Amino acid sequence: MTIEEAAQQPVSVIVACLHEEDTIRECLERITRAMPNAEVLVVHGGRDRTYEIAAEMARENPHIVPIKNENDQGKGHAIQVGIGRARYDVMGQFDADLQFAPEDLPALFLPILNGEADLVIGSRFMAGSDTSGYRFSFFRTVGNWIVNGWVSLMSGRRITDVTTGSKAWTRAAIEKIAFKDVKFVYEIEIVMYAIRRGLRVKQVPVRYHNRQGGVSGHGKGWNELKSIIRTGFKLLWRATEIRFERL
Repeated sequence: MTIEEAAQQPVSVIVACLHEEDTIRECLERITRAMPNAEVLVVHGGRDRTYEIAAEMARENPHIVPIKNENDQGKGHAIQVGIGRARYDVMGQFDADLQFAPEDLPALFLPILNGEADLVIGSRFMAGSDTSGYRFSFFRTVGNWIVNGWVSLMSGRRITDVTTGSKAWTRAAIEKIAFKDVKFVYEIEIVMYAIRRGLRVKQVPVRYHNRQGGVSGHGKGWNELKSIIRTGFKLLWRATEIRFERL
């Protein structure tokens, strides 16, 4: 199957949203152009107009499925809700802030559709990736390097971008992975459990840009450093736990 053929396949794309009203319209327009037969599940847990905008668009495009996540507990929980509602057995997650390019989705799904992988990671940090549109802070660069290096050590497999907001998987794979975290550590769980449970993991290059709207969860300056240290410690600790967990 070619990328062009992959773009026409029916898959489920889960878009977990929190205060993304600035970008959700363009995000959904670009996703549905890139993969016109995909089901796009917009799981919204915030209080802005993201859900209303998605619902308005859904009246014109039945492939868009807005979901008001009243019991929102975090991004991991939103992804779990999306998995539970997905119609198709090939699915993935995609961030709504347009830091990733929706046009890369066909290439993300291609290895799964060709039967070559069970989990695909859209990596910002491998040959062929394009991050020219993003300015990484020193703290984030170091944080990513440490987390990806530690996960690679704990898993025995070189992983270049464990926390990417662009991943794809099969239903059978995500059920076998069975991630538990409802916040942000689920990103580590997906990759670590996939490797430890013998699933086929492939990484593909993606494009990455500065956030087009909304607010970063890390903040800036000193607040960014404190947030990255807290987040990084939790990710490293969870990777270590899974490495020594009896499965």
